[in-house]
Amino acid sequence: MNNKYGLQLPSYLEPADFSKEASLQYQNADKEMYVMVIDEDKSAFAQYGLDYDLNTYFRVASAKYDSTGKITAQKIKIGADSARVADIKGSINGNDVLFKLITIETPKRFYKISISMMFRDKDKYVADIERILHSFHELGTGENEKVLPKQDPS
Repeated sequence: MNNKYGLQLPSYLEPADFSKEASLQYQNADKEMYVMVIDEDKSAFAQYGLDYDLNTYFRVASAKYDSTGKITAQKIKIGADSARVADIKGSINGNDVLFKLITIETPKRFYKISISMMFRDKDKYVADIERILHSFHELGTGENEKVLPKQDPS
């Protein structure tokens, strides 16, 4: 169970299992929309002698989508945390796909949120994506805190 962060997800998304690395993954196959979160403890990077900041973390995370390293991230704030976000156009099985990649740095963790959909639907889901993105919040470490993704009634 995720006890590190919360997100508000549209009610049309259902739990999924498409990545072993993800701590949260939801999808709607009919709408061809997928949301995945990977969280990583900063201390793990330090153990390997890696000195990552948010820009480095974004470059590494975006390399999966763009081997040229030419993706430009927009700097944003999500709550009190610094984040980087970029829209990346790709192709899967000949279909144009949009990947929205968001990386967030908190005092102890890095988070990577990947939202993918058909490129033709990018305008249709703008409000949902913004709601997901700006609902991200890291949770306290209280043992009794109930942790579930929030569902949006839409």
